[in-house]
Amino acid sequence: MPDNIELQDLLNEKYDHGPTTWYDKVVDPEGDNSHPGVKFTAKRGNNMEKGIDLAHDRVNNVVDYLEDSDRTQKNLRFEFLLLKASVTSGLTSNIFVDNFETLGGIDLIAGAHEPVLQRIYLP
Repeated sequence: MPDNIELQDLLNEKYDHGPTTWYDKVVDPEGDNSHPGVKFTAKRGNNMEKGIDLAHDRVNNVVDYLEDSDRTQKNLRFEFLLLKASVTSGLTSNIFVDNFETLGGIDLIAGAHEPVLQRIYLP
């Protein structure tokens, strides 16, 4: 599964499953069999399995997308509140906003990084 799922990726992966129309075997007591019934074949079974598998993949991708969107919204809300607080208190210089998921671009020379909690502990 891709790390960064975009909404357009979800829209592009739509799959139109071609359902099979099933019919029961009809036995008329007067001998007129109006329909012989639909036989279950490997081709029809594999078509169902493919549809189920693709549906599960799509649901999993939607869940991943929503989880990433939720995290992005929380990060943006935090940044907005921090910037709002800094402007209203007159502290607009030296603002550093990072969620510390990784230390990418940060040279930590003292302290510790906790990736699970996304925190940096300074000495």
